[in-house]
Formats: sequence, C-alpha cells, structure tokens
Amino acid sequence: MTWMIDSLGIRPSSRVLDLAAGTGKFTRLLHGRVVAIEPIEGMRRQFVSAVPGVPVIAGVAEAIPLADESVDAITVAQAFHWFDTDRSLSEIWRVLRPEGRLGLVWNRRDESVPWVARLRDLLEPYEGLTPREWRRRWMRPEWTETGFTELEEGEFAYQQELDAEGLCGRVASVSFIAALEESERAQLLGQVRDLVAGFPEPFVLPYRTAVFWCSKRS
Repeated sequence: MTWMIDSLGIRPSSRVLDLAAGTGKFTRLLHGRVVAIEPIEGMRRQFVSAVPGVPVIAGVAEAIPLADESVDAITVAQAFHWFDTDRSLSEIWRVLRPEGRLGLVWNRRDESVPWVARLRDLLEPYEGLTPREWRRRWMRPEWTETGFTELEEGEFAYQQELDAEGLCGRVASVSFIAALEESERAQLLGQVRDLVAGFPEPFVLPYRTAVFWCSKRS
C-alpha cells in the first residue's frame, strides 16, 4: 500500500477521492485529505461506521459530484470494470488537477494454486455476462487519447487466513452468486465446503493484487 501511495504522489496535504468506495475497506488505507463517493445507500451507512471522519457522498463515476480540478488523486478499488469506461474517464479527467493521478486496484485469487483453480471452475458457470476485471474489457487500446498517460501496471502477492465458512462467506458475497436462487446457492456452497474439506484451519487463500496507475495529461 505504501508503494501505491508513493506512485500516486499522495502526501498529507493531498486531496484524494476514493471512487465507488463501498464500505470503506480500501479508504481506510489512504492518506491525505480523503473524500469518498459511493452510490449505494446501504454501503454509505456502513462506511460512516467503519471510517469515521471521512466524508462519503452519494454519486457515481459517470457524474462525479465534485468541482473541476478539485482533487490530486483518485483511487478505485475492485470497481472500475463496472463503470462506463469512456464516461467515467471523462469525469475523472475533469475533477483531477493537472498531472493528478488515477490508481486502479483489484485483488485476484491466485489461480496458479491448484485448489484455487478448482474453486474458479466451480464459480465460472454462474458468471454469465457479469463484468469481470480480468477480461480487461475496461481497458481502452487508445487509453492515451482519453487524456491520460499510458497505464503502468504492477502486481503483488498476499494471502489471507480463513476457514471453510469464511471462504463460503466470500463466495456467497460475489454478485452473481448472491443473485442465485437459495437452493442453487446452497448447492454451490456445499461444493465449496467439499473442496476444502480436510484442510487444516485456518488455511491460506492466496491472492495477487493488480495495480494500474496513470496521470492526467494537461
């Protein structure tokens, strides 16, 4: 996280926007004078409890309710692939100050690990047309024509300890799994439990964190 803050040039005096902030899990890690935007009222209520002292505003990436050239950096964690890319980039460019920076973050399960690859195989049939970051449909070949420098990219490993029920909770919270009929979801979660049956608990779920960043071109 320190590395990303440095890459985005965030200082204590910087004004930082965390866009589509959710319940504030990523916002808590940011430095500077932070403001958050989140479209879902329930998420905003949880945010207020989790990140006291940081203002959270109702709004969307395609119509950011901030003034022109009002922030030094914008972060988007786990959400940019849900945006209308062209409209959101236009708005991000508008509210960033000259040479302000945009950082995009996604946590991906490390599917080079065999059991994690089997978990992916269980989930994939349910994805349908759900936007998925790894497909990179959000990435524009003509990125620099949107008013930004070329995207730079980094990747880092980390892991989380959890038990079978913790893993099931993570799976159940995925949007296209949460939307399933209760019986179908229960059947899938039973398969997830079977997958990790016999694992010593807590076990490790490995991730790769993908980070992208660029600067506004004046």
